[in-house]
Amino acid sequence: MAKYPTPGAYQEAVQHPATAFLDPALQQARPEEQAWGLPRVVTGTFAAVFPMQGRTGRWAVKCFLTDVPEQARRYRAVARHLAAHPLSCTVDFDYQPEGIRVGTAIFPVLKMAWVEGTPLNTFVQRNLDRPGVLETLAEKWRVLLRDLAGAGVAHGDLQHGNVLVVEAKHDFHLKLVDYDTMYVPALKGRKSPEIGHRNYQHPDRHEDDFGPYLDRFPGLVIYTALRACAARPELWAVYDSGENLLFRAADFYEPATSALLAELASVEAVAPLAGALQRACLLEPAAVPALEEVLAGRPVASPRRRAARRRSMERVARRGLERWFLPGLGGGMLLAGGTGIVAGAPAGLAVLVLVVAAAVGLSLYRYGRLPGVRRRKRLRQEAAYLDQVLARLRRQAAEQAEARQALLARRERLKEEHLRALQEQALHDRLKYHFIDEVRQIEGLSHKVVVRLKAAGIRTAVHVTPERMQRVTGLSEASRARVAMWRAALVATYEKDLPEALSPAERRRIDRYVEHRLAALDAGMARLREKMTLQEEERAALARRAASCPQVGYGAYLRYLLRLRPLPVRKEVPSPPPAPPPGRRPAVSVTSPPAPERPWWQG
Repeated sequence: MAKYPTPGAYQEAVQHPATAFLDPALQQARPEEQAWGLPRVVTGTFAAVFPMQGRTGRWAVKCFLTDVPEQARRYRAVARHLAAHPLSCTVDFDYQPEGIRVGTAIFPVLKMAWVEGTPLNTFVQRNLDRPGVLETLAEKWRVLLRDLAGAGVAHGDLQHGNVLVVEAKHDFHLKLVDYDTMYVPALKGRKSPEIGHRNYQHPDRHEDDFGPYLDRFPGLVIYTALRACAARPELWAVYDSGENLLFRAADFYEPATSALLAELASVEAVAPLAGALQRACLLEPAAVPALEEVLAGRPVASPRRRAARRRSMERVARRGLERWFLPGLGGGMLLAGGTGIVAGAPAGLAVLVLVVAAAVGLSLYRYGRLPGVRRRKRLRQEAAYLDQVLARLRRQAAEQAEARQALLARRERLKEEHLRALQEQALHDRLKYHFIDEVRQIEGLSHKVVVRLKAAGIRTAVHVTPERMQRVTGLSEASRARVAMWRAALVATYEKDLPEALSPAERRRIDRYVEHRLAALDAGMARLREKMTLQEEERAALARRAASCPQVGYGAYLRYLLRLRPLPVRKEVPSPPPAPPPGRRPAVSVTSPPAPERPWWQG
């Protein structure tokens, strides 16, 4: 597979749907245009989406910026399941492995029915002064989660950009878009291609977490945020970043020190939800309860084991495997020794090997499930993901800068090309009034010649071109030369009447076109710079979190199980307080006691 195109390359191709797309309906569609005539594009991290208006409908055409393993198989599985279990919150889509031609290469596209809706965060912001609307929205969200769970489906990336509010005359409903990470039963056992938006997902989620439980945590996050905005709309001015719904990833990584969760705990209407969310941050993703269970008043499993581990590394804090590993291993070795005495050395050795293998297997399994290990794995994955995103954004910025320089260098060439086009049009307008019958006045050109010229489609001097003259049969070379000379004489006659320079209006028109293209490129570069700034800030925050986790491997954990040495505690790495966004009041100060030293596995 060739290297995937940039959004700009896709934009150039989409300008000509008839040759770019392989789908007949898209070939006849036209892209929506920006003010300066280029196709409108919404660019994300992994795709560029183009709104297209066709004869039979309107579509969102998603063009991918990178290759995703098993993408076609995933979409086929999702399509089959949704056909058998239709949901009102989903939209029709068609994944086309061979969808768009860019240059000489062909790339996949996702053709999805267009949804004329408002992103969830925008809708919430518009209705902050209407708590009744937000309460209704929260109830509709609850129903949506229940419908998804009932169909055995998990969207996998519930966040503001993938939830659209479609408004009707006196009502509204919710639609979900972007099914790249959707789970259906046919995909059981596979890994998740992405881990979702960090401001909505469980802090310990990684690609191995892929099941029907994926939407429980983000579903609870969004429901809690909606109810909080209905009860305390002023929270929006403090905690909105434009890329969240009140909560941020730091709230999930450090729920005990989250200013937002502490503030919500004092709001009667959402205090139980905030408490459930805080406890859910400390559970494994698959153990997070469904929203219906939380609202039914069923207690959220409290992570007592983790709390005990955090309080102390004394022997009394050991639970389960940590407490019984060494006695069990010692007992197993005694059993192996006894077996060797009774049944012989080979039998004793076999028992010893089984005991050691079981101990190592159990310790490896438990090590992999420890919160700190999962947290470090998640942090590494997020860091690798952000590095990949930053590299792609920098590459796109460099390509945009090159395109800008090329456009500036082409400005004068565009004027020359336009002048030649005007000259050709002016000459055409004069030659079209000279009919081919005039050549009979030239010596050596008879009526028969005129008849043959007309039979070949040559009816005026405009049509006397080398290509058309080649199609004329039965014409001597001398006659061909005389016809060409006739046209050349006419051209020489009118050359003095052709424009020698562009008019000021034409020059201004080309300058405006170039300026519009430059403005589009500059706007794209500004968006890229903004995205890079946000991603760099997130990357720095990840580095601080990773620095607070000691690099303790399986060997250190095994020594801990054998009571040879304690595990190190977590290092507290101070992070600079974020500056409040312009025009927003500073965040409410929440006083918390100094955080005690914590075990490395707290995360």
